[in-house]
Amino acid sequence: MWEGKRPVDDYNFYSLLGIVQSGMWLQRDLELYLRSFDLTFGRFSILLSILDTPDNAINGKELCRKIGVTKTTISKMVKKLIQDDLIRPSSPPGDRRVVEYRITEAGTGKLNDIIPGYLLRMRLIGSNISIAEKKSLISIVGKINFIDKETVLSRFEERPIADKAEEIKRYCGDGTPEDIDSVMRFLDETADIPITRIVDYYLGTVKTIEGMKRIEYYLFNGTQMQRNYATLFFARKNEWALVNKAYGLGLIDYIQAYSK
Repeated sequence: MWEGKRPVDDYNFYSLLGIVQSGMWLQRDLELYLRSFDLTFGRFSILLSILDTPDNAINGKELCRKIGVTKTTISKMVKKLIQDDLIRPSSPPGDRRVVEYRITEAGTGKLNDIIPGYLLRMRLIGSNISIAEKKSLISIVGKINFIDKETVLSRFEERPIADKAEEIKRYCGDGTPEDIDSVMRFLDETADIPITRIVDYYLGTVKTIEGMKRIEYYLFNGTQMQRNYATLFFARKNEWALVNKAYGLGLIDYIQAYSK
């Protein structure tokens, strides 16, 4: 019996309790962020779950498994999302008995508004954890022996470098401000040498005026890594006025400014 004593297996108790408590605080923080978008964490999770499927469609039963709530709760959240025109019900060809949910154009727009700030918030929350520790954490959580065997966890799968290269190439070829934002998001704490070289190479192919203006924005407002690669872009184009200005403001050091 418990009787106010410490648990017999302290490591088991406190490690799992820490995961539970961390999850509760993380959800609370994200709920506060999502409130300004008129979304709850649950409804946001449904939108992400739909995106996480191969054909961007999912039925109610699968939503229950992925999110870990009852059918009644899912039904209420789905109803609200449909009312807000963020998802729509549909049936696969030849089987009208099955109802699947897909994200609408308005839902995609909502996610586009949410995701950048959401990712920044997640990076801030996880900023004290190294990449190696994050990989270990993913592995450890995946080993938890959930009593409910229907439990499904989101799985992280590293994308092949060739896929990332094609995506970066396409973004730089189109060269819209949004495309440049997408490229610059590759230059985060997870960026390895192959990715930085790919970004460096394809940034040099940006030809649009609006694309170059967006790179200029990152020269003065990006992270240190983003400023470095924006500097390389302008240095190779002999746009020294911009490079000198960034150097004068202390945004880049001498080596970053004047080495090609």
